[in-house]
Amino acid sequence: MKTVEFEEHKLSKLSFGTVQLGLDYGISNSRGKPTQESANEIINYLIQNDINSFDTAVAYGNSEEVLGQALKKQEKVNIVSKVKSDLFMGDLEKIVHESLVRLSTNKLFALLLHDSELLSAWNDKHQAKVTLLQEQGLINYFGVSIYTSEEFDRAIKNPDIKVIQIPFNLFDQRAINDKWFKKAEKANKLIFIRSLFLQGLFFMKTDQLTGNLIESVPYLEEVHTLCNKLNLSIAEFAMAYVDSVTSSSVILFGCDTLDQAKENVQSYNNLPVIEQNILDFINVKFSDIPEYIVNPGQWSL
Repeated sequence: MKTVEFEEHKLSKLSFGTVQLGLDYGISNSRGKPTQESANEIINYLIQNDINSFDTAVAYGNSEEVLGQALKKQEKVNIVSKVKSDLFMGDLEKIVHESLVRLSTNKLFALLLHDSELLSAWNDKHQAKVTLLQEQGLINYFGVSIYTSEEFDRAIKNPDIKVIQIPFNLFDQRAINDKWFKKAEKANKLIFIRSLFLQGLFFMKTDQLTGNLIESVPYLEEVHTLCNKLNLSIAEFAMAYVDSVTSSSVILFGCDTLDQAKENVQSYNNLPVIEQNILDFINVKFSDIPEYIVNPGQWSL
């Protein structure tokens, strides 16, 4: 498993996103969330295959608790959790302590804002909350999950933010076009990439799509064409694309079965590097995709 080094920390290039452990999540998910026993099997497999990074959130149902049960007695793992702005402005120390108990750990690799509402009005009071958590040894880093280029630029300029979680995939080209990776490297910020499979849209059959997602059909057909040309599965193609673009970012992936976990990890460990001319073609071909396809919050099903 490849690794990403950030300051004194070494994280696995793949990080397991655990929203599916606590919620029925993803347009292509027909099984619902896994049982605790299934979650344990998934987490054990990932750890045995050198994945040491896990992403969760207070808002992900009982994901923190399920992850914590699966990680009991596991050391040297890096856990990122997230809180929404309203919780951040409350008794943050108590909220983080409660998360740590659920997660069966004594420290988070990073605590992220689940939204960026506070960034435009960030002040000394917010900074003091972050500093207190770090001084008490409850978190290593603070960060934010962003959705827009404006939010990204605010995060880059904020000295308290060291970790930025961004959406990036075949259909969402903003990280390239707006130079997010280059800006983050220059500012010494660590990037976590989410929405690798666009909440499962890439795996949907085109005749299953409804609402405004019907307009994604031509783009999905182009993905299938490229997969055939490169002799890759859709999952392999989506991972290989993101991995070929950036070597210094952590990539989040999700699954709800052990078989999916095995497929993702084994596929990642054998990914080809996509040639630059193909990367350039993808960037041109998919740069004009409407936001209501790229942004799951705007899907009408």
